[in-house]
Amino acid sequence: MRHLARLSAVAFSAVLLAAPAHAQYGGGRRGSYPQDASLNVPRVAPSVAALAVRYGGDLQLSQAQLDSILAVRQRQDSANAPWLHALDSLRNGPRPVNPLDLSQEQREMIARRRAAVTAAMDAMRETNAEARKGVMDVLTPDQQQKAAQLENDAEKLARAQTERRGNDGYYGGGRRGGMGGAGGGERGRQPEA
Repeated sequence: MRHLARLSAVAFSAVLLAAPAHAQYGGGRRGSYPQDASLNVPRVAPSVAALAVRYGGDLQLSQAQLDSILAVRQRQDSANAPWLHALDSLRNGPRPVNPLDLSQEQREMIARRRAAVTAAMDAMRETNAEARKGVMDVLTPDQQQKAAQLENDAEKLARAQTERRGNDGYYGGGRRGGMGGAGGGERGRQPEA
């Protein structure tokens, strides 16, 4: 019985000694700083035009429909290219090591980054809405329903990828390991077909 009591006391002491080390060295999952989701650059889901081209066989598109959708997609891709490039450059940009202790320069950088993300997303929103209307106008009601489901699934996937990036964190997530580098996770935006 004494042996069991002694063993329990040793185990309890080990737990007590480990607690300060855990707190001191950020023993949580890949860093101890809270995540700032507003620093995430959102993944951009493939457009309904890209999805219609990719899944044209499943949608049973005629050649005339496909040609019309390809023209819409080309205009959309041309208009969105500079905004997607801007988002890619922001996605891989520098991140603060400790979000709880930011310099004025870091706060200004974060504000500029958020403004740039908002500007890019707003600019693409209008272009994408016009392209979506152009695609849906050439589809039959059944094709429209299938395309809308593909679009919905792609948007869910893009949100999940953005959230996963936030959960991996900037402070040691993914492959790079712990010292506040660019973080882990996937690089670049989701490819469009």
